Amino acid sequence: MTEIRSHLSKIYEARYFLLHLVRWDMKYKFRRSKLGLLWTIVQPLMLTSIIAVVFGFVFHQRMSTYAPYILSGILVWDVILGAVVTNSYSFMQAETYIRQFAHPVSIYPLRAALVSLSTFMLAISSLFIWILFTKPENIPLAIISLPLNVTLYFCISWFISVISSHLHIRYRDYPYIMGLAMQMLWYLSPVFFQESMFMSNELLHSFFLINPITQILLLIRDPFLNGRFADVGSYIYVIFLIVVLAVVSTIVNKKCEKHTIFYF
Repeated sequence: MTEIRSHLSKIYEARYFLLHLVRWDMKYKFRRSKLGLLWTIVQPLMLTSIIAVVFGFVFHQRMSTYAPYILSGILVWDVILGAVVTNSYSFMQAETYIRQFAHPVSIYPLRAALVSLSTFMLAISSLFIWILFTKPENIPLAIISLPLNVTLYFCISWFISVISSHLHIRYRDYPYIMGLAMQMLWYLSPVFFQESMFMSNELLHSFFLINPITQILLLIRDPFLNGRFADVGSYIYVIFLIVVLAVVSTIVNKKCEKHTIFYF
């Protein structure tokens, strides 16, 4: 525990440097785009429209309920996909800083996680807008549940980002392999497929129930779409997942941090 407190203390001491990097990333993410940060809202809405029209027609789904289901799935999936693949570049993008400063290297995955969650907070306004017109009575509960859910998503994003960054710096094929693996998981998760679509196969339905993505998505979907808090079981599942990720990321970072600079 002493080492963990010391590590967190060093991160806190570097907070101004960290916040500067996050602001820089947010400022320059869409710097040559006409819409700028509005793309964080427009892009998921456009993708939702395409998927909802195609799969809504194929599976005979009502657009008013199916579209927000897809939109919520896309928003959360982007956070998870970013942590596994995109944020794995955090050490490589910070090579200059790592060579010059003695800050804990875990601040660079933290930087990526903060950018991902900032983008998520902007993008989720699109879901608020959709719910405002379809189920306005769910808005108060959605607002109340959001701070806790965002905190949990942040923890998931940071811990996965630490692990993925250490793996990528050592194994340069990591993002390509994990990109394919996540593409497969996309089709096996309820991002845009509803539970009823998994019922035809017992094995697929069992995987649906134990799939971490299912429980992570319920934290947002239940308050926004169903007007109720997610079940206690879903929160316990997600918190247990976070504890496991925290332990694994701590072990990986402790073992690999001092050797990171030698892999550039």
